[in-house]
Amino acid sequence: MSDKTIQRVDDIPLVVHWLLRMRVHEIIDHILPYPHSNWQGLSYGQLTLLFLAYVLHLRTHRLCWMEKWVQQHHQVLEEATGWTIRLKDATDDRLGELLTVLGEDEERGLGIQRELGQHLIQAYALPTKVGRFDTTTFSVHHAPPEAKTKGQELLNFGHSKDRRPDLVQFKQSLGTLDPAGVPLLTGTWPGNTADDPLYLPAWQEMTQIIGHRHFLFVADCKAAALTTRAELDRAGGSYLFPLPMTGTVPEQLRQWVLEPPVSPTPITVRDDTVLDREPRVIGRGFAVEQRMTAMLADQQTQHIWTEHWLITCSDVLAKQQQKGLLARLHKAEAELSQLNARGHENATDLQAKAESIVQRRRVDDFITLQVEETVTQETHYIGRGRPSPNRPTQVVEVQQAHLIFHRNEAILAEALHLTGWRIHVTNVPTETMSLDQAITYYRGEWRVERGFHRFKGGSLPALPLSVRLPERIRGLMLLLLIALQALTLLEFAAQRGLAERKEVLAGLVPGNPKMKTTRPSAERLLSQFTDLNLLLERTEKQIMGVLMEKLTLLQRRILALLGVPETVYTLDFSKPVPNYFDST
Repeated sequence: MSDKTIQRVDDIPLVVHWLLRMRVHEIIDHILPYPHSNWQGLSYGQLTLLFLAYVLHLRTHRLCWMEKWVQQHHQVLEEATGWTIRLKDATDDRLGELLTVLGEDEERGLGIQRELGQHLIQAYALPTKVGRFDTTTFSVHHAPPEAKTKGQELLNFGHSKDRRPDLVQFKQSLGTLDPAGVPLLTGTWPGNTADDPLYLPAWQEMTQIIGHRHFLFVADCKAAALTTRAELDRAGGSYLFPLPMTGTVPEQLRQWVLEPPVSPTPITVRDDTVLDREPRVIGRGFAVEQRMTAMLADQQTQHIWTEHWLITCSDVLAKQQQKGLLARLHKAEAELSQLNARGHENATDLQAKAESIVQRRRVDDFITLQVEETVTQETHYIGRGRPSPNRPTQVVEVQQAHLIFHRNEAILAEALHLTGWRIHVTNVPTETMSLDQAITYYRGEWRVERGFHRFKGGSLPALPLSVRLPERIRGLMLLLLIALQALTLLEFAAQRGLAERKEVLAGLVPGNPKMKTTRPSAERLLSQFTDLNLLLERTEKQIMGVLMEKLTLLQRRILALLGVPETVYTLDFSKPVPNYFDST
């Protein structure tokens, strides 16, 4: 008697081969301590690799589903890894223990990131010219702790970037390398942590992973604190940050825009994400050299250095800001006009309502308000009934307030002229990095944001969060970082392969098979490996398996671009029935 079954194969052999090439299991086992004596079966590193394959395949991190997934793909996983996998090697208890070990020691987690990042840079010859860093928040529906109990400080209320101030959250940081956005560094912080103190330690950690300080550190305006910039320059780092519109910056920007010290020049950039896109002008700007002085973090040492302030205007941003300002202005004027129609409003109340409208619409600088109050006399009959010549009357004074408003055209014109302008600061001389290059680098911030998008709603969803303990949350986010490394490396290898061959790839977009691209996403590449099935025939003595479908021309081409041998899909075997198959 024989029993025939079918197991889905799809992209599992490709994903497992890719993770094996990244040496994920070797590095995990090198850093983590040996499991306790009762732990049998797969090591921490091997279980990590299986979990990452599960996450990349199903796009979920729910621990309780993985045991069934391993059972459904058991033979495929054994053939792809070459390991003996028991059906109880992937229980949620074991996965929870793995997450705990990964997240309970911060230095251990950093060690994994360092060793893995250094290996990937060397093995894949990753460019290290530009590094980026950013943070975001993850709002969760966990019950907020009633008190600061031990271990519960991670989930806390804070400034929510998800616009959910009613939910507790944790903060996640991400450091990446251009051009593929390959992540090197991540950190999980309490939800009420400020962003400013995270940037300098992140740069220091990235220098250890990259192996040198000669890379451009790009971040958002929260990294532009004067002390941070001074510390980076003193340490020999290069940076590019936008200045926040706080303090004296708005007035300084206003003066430079209205009376530029040098004539602005066009800013030209090339969009490398679009095929055959020619360089285009996106705005204008100029550079101003500034001599900076700041006290370092020790509050005892003063540092003096030269900065270049890049005053730039984006045409698209200017149009958006102008459209938004005029829309708010029109809405405010419409609401102000309706106030007069109500009548019988005293001057104080009418003034308060008008000021509330212009402040809510943020147009109080552009509209002048004036309330006039008039007094009229009206004759009223006394008592009830119809009017008659002999009916007594009384004269009543009626006070009525009337709102008069008009635009401050001069102030509005200046505000419209200032739209789209920003200041970026860098300590790299303009002879080394031109204005066009600097803006091109900063416009690449979407690369690190794309990683957060994959975590929040993309192919590596961290939400909804299925773990509660702080150390397990940290461990999970570390594993999702490694999964993100796998995806971005897939993209980098495919894009580099196409560039070297000077080719394009078509057939990735459903409904548009002729669409060509030189920058295929990892999700599109993996989606081509579907409807691949393994036919299994099991007898009392042996198990035989064979891949039912042949690889298509597109699948073979993708494997060639990635440098993955087609033999990973050679699933044609016959072997004795293992005695561990039903083991628990």
